[in-house]
Amino acid sequence: MTFTVRLSRKQRFPFFLHQTMSRAQRGLCFHSEPPSPPLPPLPSPCSISACPPLQTTHTYTLNMADLQAQFESAAADVKNLKAKPADEEMLRVYSLFKQASVGDVNTARPGMLDFTGKAKWDAWEKQKGKSKDDAMKEYVDLVNELKTKYGF
Repeated sequence: MTFTVRLSRKQRFPFFLHQTMSRAQRGLCFHSEPPSPPLPPLPSPCSISACPPLQTTHTYTLNMADLQAQFESAAADVKNLKAKPADEEMLRVYSLFKQASVGDVNTARPGMLDFTGKAKWDAWEKQKGKSKDDAMKEYVDLVNELKTKYGF
C-alpha cells in the first residue's frame, strides 16, 4: 500500500511526496482525488542591498483601550506558559500586575511567618510611584519576554 502526503500551502514546501513517485507508482496510489498541482517555488532570497536596514528600536503609541486590551491578553497568556518562570520573574509579574490594576500598595505588610505574602508585598512596594500606564506597558513587555523564553 502506498500513501501520499499532502501538505497545505501554508506550510510552503515546494514539493510533495506524490511528485517524487514514478508514473507506475502514481498509478498504485490509493486516493480519491487527483493529485494537487505543485506549489509555486519559494521566493528567492533578497539581496542585502535591497533590504532596508534592521530597526533595533520600535516606537509606538497606544491609546488606553489598546493598552488595556494588551494587558488583559498578557494576563491570560502568562497563565498558559509551557514552563513555570523563576520565582524572581513571577514576583516581578505579580508586582507589575498589582501596580497596573490597583496602584500603589494599600495594605499592611504581611506577618512574620507569611514568607510568600511578604515577598509579594515587597515586590509590589518596589513599584510604588509608577503610573498604571507605565506598569501596564512593562507588564505586557515582560510577559512577551517570558513567552519567548518559556514558550507559549
